[in-house]
Amino acid sequence: MTSATDSPRFVNSSIEEQCAKQYGIPNLQLALEGLHQDGMVVLSGVVNVDHCTKLYDYMATDKSRLMEERHANGEGFNQGVKSNILQCAPLTKPELLFDDVNFNPFVIQVLNAYLGYQPRWIFSTGNNALSGTNGMRQPVHKDTRYRHPKCPFLVVANTAICDFTIENGATEFWLGTHAFTDETCQTTVDSKDIQRDATASWKSVIGDPSTPIRPEAVEARRQIRPPIQALMKKGDVMLRDMRTWHAGMPNETDKDRIMLAQAWAAPWYPNYTCRLELPASNAEYFLSRAKKYPMQLQAEMVSDKQLEDNQHRDNFSFSPSEYLEHYKTAPKNYQYPFQY
Repeated sequence: MTSATDSPRFVNSSIEEQCAKQYGIPNLQLALEGLHQDGMVVLSGVVNVDHCTKLYDYMATDKSRLMEERHANGEGFNQGVKSNILQCAPLTKPELLFDDVNFNPFVIQVLNAYLGYQPRWIFSTGNNALSGTNGMRQPVHKDTRYRHPKCPFLVVANTAICDFTIENGATEFWLGTHAFTDETCQTTVDSKDIQRDATASWKSVIGDPSTPIRPEAVEARRQIRPPIQALMKKGDVMLRDMRTWHAGMPNETDKDRIMLAQAWAAPWYPNYTCRLELPASNAEYFLSRAKKYPMQLQAEMVSDKQLEDNQHRDNFSFSPSEYLEHYKTAPKNYQYPFQY
């Protein structure tokens, strides 16, 4: 269900802001209002469309190889639905490394204001809504398998490298859910989850929060604020608070719908084990750019082979690596105006 009257905020930069490569106060405030009130915002046209086209052409072609190598047995699909795969940007290809994709100044400016000074880039992935997947949608979910903080702690920056439409599977978002959600909204890990995640880097425990939202919580939220689909143009970047409910949608067209993803953590958030893998062959590119901006790289340099072996897999965890007892046992010292 899509609401005709609801929409995320879109931040349109002026010519002066484009030249300065940063927003003025009014647009910065608009971006922050979107994140704080809706749990997401779209930064319009901040990536060169020619860069998007080059990335899309490469990734759409490389998809066939990934499907044969990673998904031929019917496994490894995102959220277990055979309409969507994780597909990362080609970080080993120097000719496909673009500053406005990897080190976008508007993204970094907004995240400094939302997450705190010098946010950490900790992971890179991507998402391909496969063509011709009519009727195959993901369950409504959060990308957390743990008791997450009830404040901004992690944001995903999604770059649209093609237009996002209803027909090609623009992501469904439940705006505002980030502000009134905790682990009680989520389903819990069962034996099927344990079996599916056996090769992942995290170790699930039966009874822990799982990613899908409980059906009754979804229906209760629908009565308060129904979902929308985030329509975007090639070159837009969507910033999503990690707590926001969302779902991948079916792609009814004959072309893949691809977006890139960067995970950015607040400087205080105690996850120090999820490390962005970058190719040592292009280390100078990443290290020199990172020094130019108020940000941190939580990364390690690896061989091209190791990067390719580890990419395109759901083998990462954003859960805290320290203060574990606090995250497991902290009392619920808050009350939401409604419960799902």
